Amino acid sequence: MCGERGVLMIVKKKCFCYAGLMNTTLKYFVRSIFLIFPIVFIPIVIDGFGFGKNLTLAVLAFLALILWSVKLITDKEKVVKTNKLFWLFLVFVIWSAVTFFRLDAGSKMMSLMNPMGMGTVISFFILFFVWLQVNDKEETKKQFLFLTVAGIISGIVSLIIFLLPGNKLPLLIPKTDPLVSINATWSLVGSILAEATLFLFLIFGWLRKLLKKVKEKSDVKDYLMEAGATIFFSLLFLLDIYRIFRGGWTFLDLRSAWVIAAETFKIYPIFGIGIGNFLEAFNFYRPASFNLTSAWASSFSSSSMGILQIWTELGVVGLVLVLYLVAMVLKLKRTVKFWQVVLFLAISLLLPLNLVTVFLLMWILSNGVVESKETKLILNVGEKNFNVMPYMVAVLILVGVGFGSYWTARMFLGDFYMRKSLVAASKNDGTKTYELQIKAIEANPNLASYRKTYSQVNLSLAQTLLTQGEISEADKEKASTLVQQAVREAKAAVTLNQKNPEYWYNLAGIYKTLVGLVDGAADWSYQAYQQTVSLDVVNPAYYLDMGGLLYAAGSYEMAERSFEQAATAKTDYANAWYNWAYAAKQQNKIGAAVSRLEKALTLVPADSTDYEAATKELEKWKAELAKLTEQQAEAAKAAQSQTQNQQPGSTEKISQPVEQMQQVQPVEQQAPSAEQVQGATTDIGGEQKVEIPASQLEAPVAEVTVAPTQ
Repeated sequence: MCGERGVLMIVKKKCFCYAGLMNTTLKYFVRSIFLIFPIVFIPIVIDGFGFGKNLTLAVLAFLALILWSVKLITDKEKVVKTNKLFWLFLVFVIWSAVTFFRLDAGSKMMSLMNPMGMGTVISFFILFFVWLQVNDKEETKKQFLFLTVAGIISGIVSLIIFLLPGNKLPLLIPKTDPLVSINATWSLVGSILAEATLFLFLIFGWLRKLLKKVKEKSDVKDYLMEAGATIFFSLLFLLDIYRIFRGGWTFLDLRSAWVIAAETFKIYPIFGIGIGNFLEAFNFYRPASFNLTSAWASSFSSSSMGILQIWTELGVVGLVLVLYLVAMVLKLKRTVKFWQVVLFLAISLLLPLNLVTVFLLMWILSNGVVESKETKLILNVGEKNFNVMPYMVAVLILVGVGFGSYWTARMFLGDFYMRKSLVAASKNDGTKTYELQIKAIEANPNLASYRKTYSQVNLSLAQTLLTQGEISEADKEKASTLVQQAVREAKAAVTLNQKNPEYWYNLAGIYKTLVGLVDGAADWSYQAYQQTVSLDVVNPAYYLDMGGLLYAAGSYEMAERSFEQAATAKTDYANAWYNWAYAAKQQNKIGAAVSRLEKALTLVPADSTDYEAATKELEKWKAELAKLTEQQAEAAKAAQSQTQNQQPGSTEKISQPVEQMQQVQPVEQQAPSAEQVQGATTDIGGEQKVEIPASQLEAPVAEVTVAPTQ
């Protein structure tokens, strides 16, 4: 039987073994992050490289933090490392959280799911903390090797895509129910820009190793690997630059990005528009000149420069924190690492933000750029002075990770079901589409884009029922239920995100579809359109659709004003000029109609059928104008002759041609205002499982915000 001392030694020995095991496990897991994160995406969600990669980052960060907390308990030292950068990033996270909680429910969910939102900030902060705890000179070298493997895999895939014949693209994998669609600009990293940044980072690292060996005057055979890796990644980097120029690069123009940041600063100087909420600033504050760019019909959830995005989202406080980081970096000793930090800090701040670039920057900053300080976690209690601090920290971490994992899982399930519903819709399976979208909303009820898509599906199913040959009473009841659900879900989308014009536009479109079927639908649609254009004053498509509603109602003067606003917002918008011309024609303003239709023709390709049809219409209008001009000239001549023949002092009144114009005002009814819509329920109602042959169902389009893709 072992004595007390022997038992104590055995316990201590086991403790040290567990500590060593956990330390090794944590280090291997952290190394695997450098292999997994750059090249992994999740194709079973709607945006595999956006939300999918963000989800991967969160899961890796949570697991790393759990492993570290277990290591803390088993480790003898109970030490936590921090430095000035850690505290600076902690302040950045806290300020991001302050702006996050100022957002409405729908915007909060988008910020958690979208890249560079609140979820991304938390994940990167966790990884930075874990890297501080485990990294040393040797461990950094091993992590770099794992990153190199990821770069090699990405490079080989990129080279294969480049060499594929154009007629083989897009490449669908698998061919039936494809999860991945590969085109000429596809990249395993997520975008060609992110991939080029990864290759540049690896070039810098391997070149540094090569120059070190050359300086040491090693044999040529000793640095063949370094030279080969430098050349390999350099060629891949140049290939990506070529692919960017060949395939084009969709990004927000710099002028618009600056105007958005400056205008946001005028309204929200301290807090900004909110972390991960750049899209709202884009809708509110982009200039009219944006409509003259090739991307005028797109929406952007990120700025063209990282520094402008941070300023827009986090206000002057976020800007000051970033500038303080820049000042800290510039004070560093001028070493090779200094230039590496400066280069990737500049890439992050002067180019659009992306997950891989920020990942690499955070890793560089955690690797001894600033001296770290060790703090022992000690809180002894009881007669035996038992240290409870590590256990308290571990419990807090587990609670936080558990809460985060719960919502992460719900976000994943919601996006998983929504993507499956879109696949079902593409196969015209209306019932499955309907049921899967109910599951998606049950999993994540706070995402407004799900409600928008679900409202459109309900309306499509109702239209399918009502367009059948013979409609039974049961089908009429189902159609009525579906229409009610369509309106309810469109209102719910607006409730979740009242400042997004896209959801008001969707509500207006649904009411517009119900004109003639539901009393007051035209007026409700009109007021929803008014709310839409008040939230996005430079989008010509919104004015065009609102004008279409007014034109159909016979309110030609108001329609003319809407079409004029569309043409003013985008002066080269052919549809706006065409509709503006027809609105004038309906009011017998033949001269204005002719000049506007002539302008429209200058914006339409001469070899198109639209050009041919409009030309014929223009010839008819010109003939009418010539006839009208002739009649007016004859009338004027007759009036002049009558005046000359009239005796002095005569009081006979002369008849003048008067242009008659009729303005049809919208009926003044109580429409759903923003306050009323705000009260709309966002819960799932009593949906009916409707078995519908949806042969005419059009696949709804998932709402994807455009971000830089190359």
